[in-house]
Amino acid sequence: MTTIQFCRRASSRSGRAWAAAAASLAVAATLGGTPASAQGIAGPYLAAEHAARISDFETAATRYGQALARQPDNTALIDRALLHHLGADRMAQATALARRLQALEPGRHMAALMLSVDALRRDDAAEAGSYLDSESDEAGSFVSGLLQAWMAYGTGELAEARTILGDIEESGTGGAAGRFLAAYHLGLMAIAAGEDDAALAPLTRAREAAQRPTRRLALALAGVQSRLGDMEAAQAVLDERLALSLSDARLESAAAMLAGGRPLGRIVDSAADGAAEALYGLSRYLIGGNTELVGLSYARLAVHLRPDHVDAILLAAEFLAQKQRYALSVAAYDAVPDGAPEALDARIGRASAFEGMEDMDGAEETLRSAIGQWPDEIEVHRALGDLLRRTRAFEAAAVAYDGAVALVNTPENRHWPLYYQRGIALERSKQWPRAEADFRTALELEPDQPHVLNYLGYSWVEMGVNLSEAQAMIERAVEQRPEDGYIVDSLGWVLYRLGDFEGAVKHLGRAVELRPVDPVINDHYGDALWMVGRRVEAEFQWRRALSFEPEEEDVVDRIRRKLETGLDVVMAEEEAAGKPAIIGQTEPAAEDAGNDGG
Repeated sequence: MTTIQFCRRASSRSGRAWAAAAASLAVAATLGGTPASAQGIAGPYLAAEHAARISDFETAATRYGQALARQPDNTALIDRALLHHLGADRMAQATALARRLQALEPGRHMAALMLSVDALRRDDAAEAGSYLDSESDEAGSFVSGLLQAWMAYGTGELAEARTILGDIEESGTGGAAGRFLAAYHLGLMAIAAGEDDAALAPLTRAREAAQRPTRRLALALAGVQSRLGDMEAAQAVLDERLALSLSDARLESAAAMLAGGRPLGRIVDSAADGAAEALYGLSRYLIGGNTELVGLSYARLAVHLRPDHVDAILLAAEFLAQKQRYALSVAAYDAVPDGAPEALDARIGRASAFEGMEDMDGAEETLRSAIGQWPDEIEVHRALGDLLRRTRAFEAAAVAYDGAVALVNTPENRHWPLYYQRGIALERSKQWPRAEADFRTALELEPDQPHVLNYLGYSWVEMGVNLSEAQAMIERAVEQRPEDGYIVDSLGWVLYRLGDFEGAVKHLGRAVELRPVDPVINDHYGDALWMVGRRVEAEFQWRRALSFEPEEEDVVDRIRRKLETGLDVVMAEEEAAGKPAIIGQTEPAAEDAGNDGG
C-alpha cells in the first residue's frame, strides 16, 4: 500500500476513531445465508457460537472446524475459526486457515494480517507487505497502516515508512490514540535505524499525547536519552512511571543500569520488532472492549513475531484469566522466561490463575515458592497476603503482609494499600491495636482515602468508641463514594449508634438499594426500622437477611432471636450479659490497589 493509498483510506474515514473501525472487525464476519440452517451444520455451529460467547476459544475453534468440514468454502466460518484458533494460541491451525481464506477471498483483515506476520517471521518484509496491500476490509486500514510502515522500513524504504506514520499523526486518524501511536512508532523507527537523535522529538510528542507514560514508552524514551548521554533525564522518565505502581521489575532493572552509568539497550531492532510493538500497542486498546477477541489475537500475533515480548505475553495471560480461561492463562504465564525481569509478575499471575481454578493449595504453594526465590520483593509478600485474606486466613495473611511492610524503607503515598490491607487482616484476626495503627498510617500516606476512612470509622462504630469522629470520617467517605453500599451502610450504622434512628433509616434504606442481597446491611436496616416503630417491615428485613445466609453464626443466632422476641428483648439481654448492643460486622469493601502494568 502506497502513502497515497493509505491516505485515501484514512481520509475516507476522517474523524472516526480507529477503535470504532476495529469494532466492526468483530461483527463484519456475518454468516452468509445463515449457515446454521444449512443441512448438517446447525449442531456444530450453534455449539461453536455458545463456546464463543463464554470465551471458550479452544472449543469454539474445534466446533467451527466441524462446521467447516461440512461447508468448507464458507469464508465467514473460516474467519471465525481463524480468530478462535488465534485466541487459543494454535498458530499452525490459524496460519493454515488464513491461507485457505486468502485463496477464497483475498484481503480479509485477519487472514491478511496472519499471513503478513508469518512472512515477516521469515524475514520477508516484501511478501508481508503484499498481503496487507491486498486487504479489502477498510475497517482494518488503520492497523494495516501502522504495520505497512514497518514493512516499508523492512524493505529499506525508510522515507516512505516515515511518511505513512507522519500522515497518520498529522491527519489525526484514530483520534488521540492514533496520534500517540504514530508518534511513538516514528520514534521507534528512528531507534531501529540507529538515529537516536531523530527519535527524541517524536517520543516526546508521544509522551505529551499520553495521559500518562506507558511502560514501553518510558523504556524507549529513557533508552534514547541515556544513549544520548542525558542520564538525569532518562532517570526522571523512569521515576515518573515507577511512581504509578508499588514496583515494576523491568523499570527497576533499567533504573539500576542507569545508576551504574550504563545506557539502556534499544527497544526495537528490526521491522519484525516494530510490527510486534504495533500489534501489542493496538491490543492494549482493544482488550476489554467490544473487540476483545481481536485484541487478544493481536497480542498473540505480537508474541508470534517476537517471542520475548513479555508485555504482550502478560497482557494475554491477564485477559485470559479475566475470561476464566485459566488453563490458557497458566500456559501464557509459563511462557515468560525465568530470567526475565517480569518473571515474578508471571509467577504471581500464575498463582492467581490457580486461585481462579479454586486450586488454593496450588496458588499458595506457587507464591511461597516465589518468596523463596524473590524474598526481597514487596509484591510477592503482598500477593500471598491478599490470597490468604481472601481465603479468610487472616492471621496468616497479617504475617505475609508483615513481610511486605518490612521491605518498605520509607513509607510513601504508593504504600498506603499495604498498611490498609494488613490492617484488615489484623482487625479480622482480633489484633485491634496494630490494626488501628495501620489504618492511621494509611490515612497519613493517603489522606481522605474513602475505603480506609470507612473501615476505620466502621470499626470504631462496632466497638462503640470515637463515634463523632467515626461519623465525620464516614461522611467524607460517602461524599467520595455515594454509590458504594458498604460505605453508605456504615454512615447509617453510625447514626443508629448515635441514636439518630430516622437518619439511620434513610441511609440504610439507600444502602439496601445499592446492595440488596447483603445479609448484614438488610439486618442493620431491620434494626433501624424497628427503632422507629416500623416493626412489620423490620421483621421482613430480618427474614431477608437470613435468606442471604450470613457467614457469621452469631449474626444468624441474633437475627433468629430478634424474630422470636423482638429487638427490645435482645438488647436488654445483651446489656444484662455485658455484651455490645450490636453484634455482627459487614467487612467494608477492601479494594486492592493493584499495579498498573501499562
